[in-house]
Amino acid sequence: MAANYYEALGVGEKASKQEIKKAYQKLAKKWHPDVNKAPEAEAKFKEAAEAYEVLGNDEKRKSYDEELRYGFGGAASGGTRRGGASSSAYGESPFGAGWGGSYSSSGGGIQGEDLFEMFFGSRGAADRAGFDFFSGSGGAGGPFGEAGSTMQAQLEVSLEQAYKGGNIRVQVFGKDVNVSIPPRAAEGTVLRIPGSGGAAQGGDLLISLHLLPHDIYEPEGGDLYGSVEIAPWQAVLGGEAKVPLPDGSSVKLKIPAGMAGGKTLRLTGKGLKRPDGTNGDILFAVEIVIPAKLSEAEKKLYRQLAEAGSFQAGAKRREAGSGRRKAAMG
Repeated sequence: MAANYYEALGVGEKASKQEIKKAYQKLAKKWHPDVNKAPEAEAKFKEAAEAYEVLGNDEKRKSYDEELRYGFGGAASGGTRRGGASSSAYGESPFGAGWGGSYSSSGGGIQGEDLFEMFFGSRGAADRAGFDFFSGSGGAGGPFGEAGSTMQAQLEVSLEQAYKGGNIRVQVFGKDVNVSIPPRAAEGTVLRIPGSGGAAQGGDLLISLHLLPHDIYEPEGGDLYGSVEIAPWQAVLGGEAKVPLPDGSSVKLKIPAGMAGGKTLRLTGKGLKRPDGTNGDILFAVEIVIPAKLSEAEKKLYRQLAEAGSFQAGAKRREAGSGRRKAAMG
């Protein structure tokens, strides 16, 4: 172990938080046991992780700096030696005592996204291969490279990618891995990639799909929700509206005559996979749109309709058992 945590990371005591983070990432990537097979790699990795666990947290770093300044807890007084913080003072080291179980931290410690940033590559122009985080779980070892370990990651994909399915190539611990996305994959779909988790011992990688926001559709439980705008005359007479599907194709949505605003039109079986394996639906909320600009000819037709029509505007009578607010809103 280095004389103190600053020396362990190779930074000065005035180093900024960003400098400390970069120094830790560099060392952790160099000494990670799944990357470096040298006998001392595991110890070096733990040393860097322990140092960053303290120096990466503002409160822990402040306490540690006071210890360095005043010599609290030195070996002569029976506590931890100068530069070797105790677990009671700074919390348990995330990679100490056998690396047991999975690990996550808060309040400035080692974050999952920090670890991800070091070990997961990119797929072309996409940032961080669309991964948001990863964590480990497993048996006797810890989250990195132990026998039987499982890594967990979240992969961000577009609705189009999830709908069409296909292969996406990502990098995991420096290795290219093909992720095969099944067609109509819904939010939260979990994919297991054997042998790509704990790289040293061939653990599995579990990937949970997260669908990015879409400009038309909002997924929910296998169904896709959107809105369709129709003209007043379409609401009265019926008609068709051309709507795009996430696979790039389009369909004509039939609008029945007498369609009121707020009603729903459904495309059965055109959504994503539901938990039971069936295909969800696409549901469009109908919005009747008044054109912003009308020609004189169009205005003339509306005047004729107003003169010929029998409809009289007025307050809606409240239905029995309904509240006034509910009646006023629809």
